[in-house]
Amino acid sequence: MDGTPQERPGQFLYAHGDLELVLVPGRDTAARFSSSPLMYQKNHEPELAAFRDSSWVSATGIRLVETGRTRFPTGSFTWIDDQGREVFVRNGPFAGRYHLVIVIGPEAKRDQVQARHAHVLATYRPTA
Repeated sequence: MDGTPQERPGQFLYAHGDLELVLVPGRDTAARFSSSPLMYQKNHEPELAAFRDSSWVSATGIRLVETGRTRFPTGSFTWIDDQGREVFVRNGPFAGRYHLVIVIGPEAKRDQVQARHAHVLATYRPTA
C-alpha cells in the first residue's frame, strides 16, 4: 500500500485498490475526550463520524479489550457512505493516547479487511 497524508492532521492513509488503512498515531488523549475507550469510540472518534451520521448502520463485536494495563475498544462498523457504497470498517485503538488502526473496504471484502486489520494490529507498535 502506498502512504499518503490524509486531509486531517496527524492521520495517514495507505490505499491499495478499494482497501484503505488509516493510522492515527496518538492524536487524541483519553484525558481530553473520555477515559472510557468505548465512549471515545462511540461519541468522539472523528473517523467514525460518518458511522454516527449515517441513516443506516450496523455494529458488531463492540467490546473493551484489556491486556495488562492496556485497555482499548474494538469493533466492526458498517454504513452507507456519502457515495452510496456500503463500507465496512474494522477499528482497534490503543489506550492512553488513542492510536487508531482502521481498515476500510467494501462490505463484499469483509474477510480481506479483517485479515489486514489483524496483521497491522499484530505488527504496529505506537511510540507516542
